[in-house]
Amino acid sequence: MSQTTLLTIPKLLSQVLRVYDVEPQPIFSQAGIDLNPVDVKDSRVDMQKMTVLWQLCVQATGNSELGLVAASLFQPAYLKGIGLAWMASANLEEGLRRFVNNSQLINTAMQLELIEQGDELMIQYQPKLPMQQKIKTNQCAIQLGVGFFLKMFRLAAGKNIPATAVYFSFPIGDSRTAYEEYFQCPVHGESSHNGIAFSKSLLNEMLPTHDAELVALNEAAVGKYIQSMGSGQSSEKVIRLVTQLLASGCPTEETIAFKMNMSKRTLQRKLSHEGQSYSQLLNSLRIALAKQYLVSNSIAITEITYQLGYSSPSTFARAFKQQTSFSPLKYREAYRQ
Repeated sequence: MSQTTLLTIPKLLSQVLRVYDVEPQPIFSQAGIDLNPVDVKDSRVDMQKMTVLWQLCVQATGNSELGLVAASLFQPAYLKGIGLAWMASANLEEGLRRFVNNSQLINTAMQLELIEQGDELMIQYQPKLPMQQKIKTNQCAIQLGVGFFLKMFRLAAGKNIPATAVYFSFPIGDSRTAYEEYFQCPVHGESSHNGIAFSKSLLNEMLPTHDAELVALNEAAVGKYIQSMGSGQSSEKVIRLVTQLLASGCPTEETIAFKMNMSKRTLQRKLSHEGQSYSQLLNSLRIALAKQYLVSNSIAITEITYQLGYSSPSTFARAFKQQTSFSPLKYREAYRQ
């Protein structure tokens, strides 16, 4: 199975190219990447194509530290719903751990590990093996993979969150100044790993973007839905897993089966014994959660869209109307608390 990443990541690179007054379309065409696919299934990009894209972007801009530029332009929306979930977390560490648990939905070639060392928390980032043997990961991709954590922490906290140290497995040589200007801490090249370390005390401060209501509403809605269904054991596990992953995009049946330590065929058989199928559970859960969210005026319809793993508000509106005969806005007006 090929390794992939969300289409939003190459879209970030198209924004980077425009900073350099470089037209993105010819470069993306050369890399074989369509930024506007007709089929939603094509919303992921093969990592081999991403490696080619990074190489072409570096050639076009003449900047071998292009990943740091991409990190500086990074916004939560590039992570889809998981970015919103991170911002709504109680503190940076909680949001970080939520991201790490769901990181395969962002990039299947990403391997993350959190290492606690006294008061420091190290985020260690490595391309997966045997992926590394087949594709030489461009160092700019690693720059972005490490650098975006600093940007996300600062966006969520609304203030400067200093790193204590940064490590890269490749030499940084004459570019050390560029690295230290971005990270504002000691940066070490030719290390045994790629990573960034922060003080745990800083990561545990309450976030100004914390939304306890959204977290509580989600838990209550899921509990109510499970109770109303009288689901079997496997169905309940599927519902809870899907709920955890929806904010990162709609999880596939294969993903859920993997997380339940079984094959897709075994999961299908277990659900069938309970009178369910994965698609039925997924669709019913999304609509049930949507109804719960819509009756709360505090949650914007755009946020609901990404919380439930839909690709756009229009896609959400179509799916909701097919199931309820209401548009999301009309349902909110009719049933709001």
